[in-house]
Amino acid sequence: MILPPAALRLMQQIGDDVAILQGAELPEPYIKFRQDNNFYYFSGVELPGAVLIINGKTKTSTLLVPATTSAEIKEEALIKPGEDAASQYKMTAVLPKSLMTTQLTQVAAKGQAFYLVTSPEEAAEMSRDKGIGQRNARMADPWDGRISKELNFIGKVKERYPLTPIKDLTPLIDNMRWVKDGKEIAVIRECGKIGAHGFDEAMRVTRPGIYEYQIAAAADFVFANEGAQGPSYFPIVASGAQGLSWHYNANNHLMKAGDVVLMDYAPELNYYSTDITRTWPVDGKFTDVQLKYYNCIKEVSETVIAAVKPGVTIQDLVDIAAKVYAKHGFEKLHPNGIGHFVGMAVHDVGPRDKPFVPGVVFNVEPIIEDKDLKVHLRLEDTIIVTPEGHENVTSGTPTNIDAITTLMKQKGIYEK
Repeated sequence: MILPPAALRLMQQIGDDVAILQGAELPEPYIKFRQDNNFYYFSGVELPGAVLIINGKTKTSTLLVPATTSAEIKEEALIKPGEDAASQYKMTAVLPKSLMTTQLTQVAAKGQAFYLVTSPEEAAEMSRDKGIGQRNARMADPWDGRISKELNFIGKVKERYPLTPIKDLTPLIDNMRWVKDGKEIAVIRECGKIGAHGFDEAMRVTRPGIYEYQIAAAADFVFANEGAQGPSYFPIVASGAQGLSWHYNANNHLMKAGDVVLMDYAPELNYYSTDITRTWPVDGKFTDVQLKYYNCIKEVSETVIAAVKPGVTIQDLVDIAAKVYAKHGFEKLHPNGIGHFVGMAVHDVGPRDKPFVPGVVFNVEPIIEDKDLKVHLRLEDTIIVTPEGHENVTSGTPTNIDAITTLMKQKGIYEK
C-alpha cells in the first residue's frame, strides 16, 4: 500500500507515536460543507465526521468513516468502509467509525503517545488567526464559555486514557504546510490566474454611480466561471472613506467620482487560496494626492517583491519597505507589517522568524492610510519563493495606471 506523501512525512516526525485528526462536522442546514484544512491535507477526504489515525510505529494510516451521512453531501464524497475505499484514498484501511474506541484502546495499550491537534478548525473562509480569536472570545464570554471542538476532544481522550501521553500535533503540521510541494504550487498558480481575471473584470465595470457590491459581483462571475470552488474570504470592496475599515465588507455604498476603490478579494481552488488587492480611481483618474500615495505603495510593492528569495526573512522585507516609505516622506502613514503566509488558508500557518525557503508562499501588502484625508490605498500580491528567487502568481492583473485605465475603458460584463 502506497500511503499519501503527507502521511509518510508525518510518520517520520512522530516516531513510534500516533497522530489522530478529526474531520470537520456537517455545518448548519443550507451551508455548504467544506473539509478542515489539516484533515484534507493528510487524507483528501471530503466526508464530514471522519477520523484519521496515522501510526508512526506500524506505518499505517486508518480512515474511520461514519455509518450515515447527510444527503446534502456530494455523491463523490461518500465513502463506504472496505478495500476499494482504502485503495482510492491510499489508506491502509477504511473502517466504520464505530470501531474508533477499539482502535484507540489498542494503541493506548501499547504505550504509544497520542498527537492531537490543538489549533481551531479551518473550514470555509477561515484561517488560524481568526479561529483563535473566535475561540478565545467565546470562552471569555461569561454567558457562553463553550470550549472548542479540539479542546473538547483532548479532554475526552485524557478522560478515557489517563495514562496515555498527549502531544501537540499542530506545530508539526504547521511546519509541513509552510513549504508547498509542486502540486500545491500548481494549484496556487492557477488560483492566482483566476483571481487576476476576476480583478480585470472588476476594473472594467467600475464607474461612478454603481455600488461596491457590483464590483464584487463581476469578480464572482469570473471566479465561478473559471472553476473556483468559492471565495478565500469575503469580498472587501471599499470606496472612499470605507477603506479606513480594513476588513470592511458591507459593500453597499454608491461609488462616486474622485474616490478610489480598494478591492481585497480572491478565489479558492481545490483547498488553496491566493490573496489579491488592487486600488484604482472610480472615475479613472487619481487626484494629485492619491497619485503620490499610489506611486509610493507601487514602488514599495515592486521593491519588496524583487527582494523575495530563499534566505530572506519577513523582517528583511519590512526593513526594505520602510526605506521606500521614508524616501517618499510617508514613513508615518503605513503599518509596520508587510504581509503574511498564504496557502490552504488566506492567512496561512508558518514561522515568521525563519528565513524563506523554496516553496514558501507569502503575500506582499504595502499600505498607505491617511486618516485626516480619509484615504486608504493598498496593493497585494501572492508570491511563491522559488530556488532562483520568486514568482508573482497574481501579477496578471495590473498595478500600472495606464493598464488599469485601459481596462476601465473596455466593456464590462454588464455592458456585453
